[in-house]
Amino acid sequence: MSAFIALDDGRSWWAANWAYDSVIEKIANQLHTTEAERALASWLREQTCIVNGPGLGSVDVRELTAANRQMFRLAAQRAFCLAVRAGSAGWHDPSYFPGWIAGFRRLLRMWKAIDRGEPPGKHDDSHACMKLTGKQVGPGWEG
Repeated sequence: MSAFIALDDGRSWWAANWAYDSVIEKIANQLHTTEAERALASWLREQTCIVNGPGLGSVDVRELTAANRQMFRLAAQRAFCLAVRAGSAGWHDPSYFPGWIAGFRRLLRMWKAIDRGEPPGKHDDSHACMKLTGKQVGPGWEG
């Protein structure tokens, strides 16, 4: 089973439950400066497989507010840089780290492909673009 992050153009990044949860946790850990960041971090932690069950973790960034989409992406970039610098230190089984970091890198490359205007396909873990649900999730939509 796996979980996913859907990006702005419908392409999606998929990972094993534990890898997805770890990426979400690393991203959430970078969201601590403002109240808006802390609210997003708290919400993200509720989107994990450990909370929702195997295969049920997901974040569709298109459903977040524009501000939260930007915070999420910047936090992902910071989290990746920190993870690369830290290496596999602290991992219970360091042999999993290279695959996990490669998966995290793949997520960031998907965003760069979007920035370059590349269509989904080459940098996408799914065979088809994810359909937009029209939901508004996460903090910030209340007001």
